[in-house]
Amino acid sequence: MTKAEPTIGKAARATFLAHLAETSNVSASARMAKITSSRVYRERLRFPAFRAQWQDALAEGYARLEAELLAEALRPASGNLKDITLKSRQMKVRLGMTLLSLHRASVRGAKPTLPAPPARSRAEIRADWEAELDAMKDRMTADDSAAK
Repeated sequence: MTKAEPTIGKAARATFLAHLAETSNVSASARMAKITSSRVYRERLRFPAFRAQWQDALAEGYARLEAELLAEALRPASGNLKDITLKSRQMKVRLGMTLLSLHRASVRGAKPTLPAPPARSRAEIRADWEAELDAMKDRMTADDSAAK
């Protein structure tokens, strides 16, 4: 069996990763590399080396974003700025903070975890489903009665 070959050329891959490191924007980076986002996501799933390069590029991009946000926070507001300018700066900072918080786990290499569902037997699950179905049937019967 032969080893799977990457479907994205070296130049496109390099362009994508460089732009991703600058912007942390997958869609824009894919457009810059003249490939589709779905293609780069498929490539990431298939090739661990590309996945690692992707993570490194994202980490660099988010480090840049953090540095820019810090610089913005430390920049003193001059007295001649208009309210609209100040509001625009605040919106950019809020957006940046939101992006950082949403992607912090993935950039740091951690996978977001969901709480483990409680252990239940098949009989308990079936009983819950049947109770839900009975409740739905009761609501439908009540709706039909109210409509008449």
